[in-house]
Parts: sequence; C-alpha cells; structure tokens
Amino acid sequence: MGWWFHTKKKKSRAHRLLEGMTDLHTHLLPGVDDGVETWEESLQTLAFLQGLGVERIFLTPHVMTDLQANTPEALQTRYGELLKDSPSGLELRLAAEYMLDAGFISLMKKDLLAMPNKHVLVETSYLSPPPNLITLLYDLTIAGYIPIIAHPERYLYMHENDYHKLKGKGYKLQLNLFSLAGAYGIQAERNAALILKQGLYDHVGSDIHQLEAYLESLNYLSPTSLQFKELERLLANNKALG
Repeated sequence: MGWWFHTKKKKSRAHRLLEGMTDLHTHLLPGVDDGVETWEESLQTLAFLQGLGVERIFLTPHVMTDLQANTPEALQTRYGELLKDSPSGLELRLAAEYMLDAGFISLMKKDLLAMPNKHVLVETSYLSPPPNLITLLYDLTIAGYIPIIAHPERYLYMHENDYHKLKGKGYKLQLNLFSLAGAYGIQAERNAALILKQGLYDHVGSDIHQLEAYLESLNYLSPTSLQFKELERLLANNKALG
C-alpha cells in the first residue's frame, strides 16, 4: 500500500508513459533467472503493472551458458503455467534475452524465442564485447532474425561511434527506461540521454526485475519534453511489433 500511495501521489509525465505501454524487456517469469522468484511475486507484480496502465508484457528471461535449464521447452512450460493465473486483460508474450556468449552459436542453429517478425533481444557482458560480436549479429540476420541490442547505454566498452556503427548495420537498439533516472549510474544515464537525443533508439523496455526497484526508479524519472516525445516514438514502435 505504501508504494502504491507514493506512486499515485507523485504521478507525473513519466507515469503517463505507462498508459497503454508494451514493455518488451522484463524478468517476470518466476524462478528462472535473477528476476522475480515466486509465482506470488510474479502475479502481484503483473497485476500492479496493469494497474499502472501497462497493457502488454514480453517476458524475456535470460538465456545464457550459465543457465542451462532455460531451454525453450522449459520456459514455454513455465510460461503456460503463468498464463493460467495471470491478470485478465493483460497480454503476456514469451521471448528471451540472449547473452552473446560462447554457447549462443549452437542456440542460433535452433529456433530462438523471438518476438514478432523474428526480432530477438540480445545482450553482452557490460565490461567487454565478445570478440566476434559483429559476426554473431551478422549471422543472426543471415538466419532471418532482427537483433535488438538490449540497453547499449550500459555497456562500458561502447562509445558514440559504436552506437552509430550498429545502427548503420541495421541492428536495433533498446533503451532501458530507467537508465534515464540514473538507475544504473551516471555514465549510463548520460549515454542514454545522448543516444535518445540522436534518435538512435528503436525500442524501450523497463528491464524490470523487482517491483520495488521499478517503482523507486519511476519516481525519479523526469524526462524533458524532447525526451518524452522520443519515448513516445519508441513506445509506438513497441506496439507496432505486433
């Protein structure tokens, strides 16, 4: 109740972004990664987000070498179980966030958990890229997928020219909404503001792991008028994914 009151009391322009939102980056499938742990927590969070105005949520659990249990079959089963009890009227979709690590090449030879039109959310280590990053992304497109690079503003090894290079190759960039609120530190916040200003982002997601942190960041989010317009464009792109 305390968080709900606090959020309503401070309702602002930022909260309006959630009205009708399609969130394409979340960790709300319970017990499969570092996101929500229990069914109860997942269902309560989903209901709460629906109350804030979110209409569609892509569940994107981590898939990486360190999480061998997160096979498409296992995640599909867990997703089906969650659907049985999820809030009525809230649309849930299953995809995944793939780490571009040593095991990704073998995964790519099978069917990936993709968003509509074969969009695939991918990430790398925050500290350094895989040595074959560009090759992996190229091979992903050759396989018929469209890479969406998650939260590029958070990668310490990336700089302004890297964002332009990735965009120039036709890859899409996804903003973590709360990077703009300083949730990942000042450098990620500055990077996010720069990429957003230059119109390089294609999509936006919350990357929610726990509701409490989500709401705390939401209360610190204060986009400028220009940022708000860009965020509206990104949200429209999210909806257009189908």
